[in-house]
Amino acid sequence: MIRYQERSPSRRAWLVLLGICVVAWLGLFLVDTSSPWMPTTIVGMLGVIAAITLWSTGRYGNITLTDTLLRVGRARVPLADIHPWGVSKPGEALSGKIIGGAYAQAMGTHVVGLTMRDGQTTLVQAKAPEALRAALDEALVPFRADVP
Repeated sequence: MIRYQERSPSRRAWLVLLGICVVAWLGLFLVDTSSPWMPTTIVGMLGVIAAITLWSTGRYGNITLTDTLLRVGRARVPLADIHPWGVSKPGEALSGKIIGGAYAQAMGTHVVGLTMRDGQTTLVQAKAPEALRAALDEALVPFRADVP
């Protein structure tokens, strides 16, 4: 059962990128109608760079929490590896490595800290940190019986 899911980018973001590329291509083509190669090359290069950026935010930023597993980007963390009371509180000072493949916190996201059973702290960046915290707290309840 999926308890929490965060997917990015949205379909709207892809449609906005497509719309911007079409308008930019038309604008550049109307400036110089002699050849479509220059607008195609310019818009194509910039559009591909933007598309790779959008794709990577999805590849490294998608979050799925099930009853037994937390998937963040490329990382998979079994809930049994997370300390049962290891979810950070709002406003708590956090340090550690962001899991999922990201090197740093993205703009517009907030970080939720997770203390693992071995004592390490890992960070998960989320757009809705309170919802992720609540879902993690609920998913970790069955694991609390193992810890005194």
